Amino acid sequence: MHSRAVIGNDIVDLADPWTAGKERDRRFMDRVFTPEERRRILDAAEPTLELWRTWSAKETAFKIASKLREGVIFAHRRFEVDPEVPGAADAFSASAAGHAVSVWFEDLEIRVRWETARDYIHCIGQLARRAGEPVPAEADPWRRPRRLLAGIVQDSQGLGGALTSAERASVHSTASERARLLARQLMERWDLQGAEIVRMWRAWRWSPPVVARLGQPVAGFDVSLSHDGRFVAAAVVGPA
Repeated sequence: MHSRAVIGNDIVDLADPWTAGKERDRRFMDRVFTPEERRRILDAAEPTLELWRTWSAKETAFKIASKLREGVIFAHRRFEVDPEVPGAADAFSASAAGHAVSVWFEDLEIRVRWETARDYIHCIGQLARRAGEPVPAEADPWRRPRRLLAGIVQDSQGLGGALTSAERASVHSTASERARLLARQLMERWDLQGAEIVRMWRAWRWSPPVVARLGQPVAGFDVSLSHDGRFVAAAVVGPA
């Protein structure tokens, strides 16, 4: 069983006009979703919510895969959402919060779950295993002895604190800055003195955000940032 803490998250602002009725856009549907995913979306009681839950699951899984594989391209249909996970038969219903489904990318299985509210969908995922690895009785990463914290804020909500100069070097927008401030607040639960949320140069590009100290990733921790429309979200995982 893969033991490294690797997480991703994605948020969708359901009030954005772009989200409404997107299931009727055939070109978009064919580009983003597999035939089986399209069937589930169009057969759902609330197709628009189903669509954005599936979309956010793919986005979340891509963020995880890009931490594990160099050069991963976000070809949406290669990230296949599979609801057939033991104990998750109702995961695609409107009351899906708390249930987990799988997203497969190559040999990686990523488990995701959603918080679905009136005006947003928030998805969080964790690496579960690689294909061919044994599946123990408690394969679900949500049951492992780790502490995962997540938060969501709207653009009307203030966020205290300040970023370091190294953190500010990774900021590309106001939403990017706010997502980092939110993650910093979550990190305070571990009292990580001197820890920063930065991007590090890898072989050919900058890495996704990591929890680092003195220029090195902090073992046992991972962070994921997202923003869309009025919302920013962050998730941090670390030792229990």
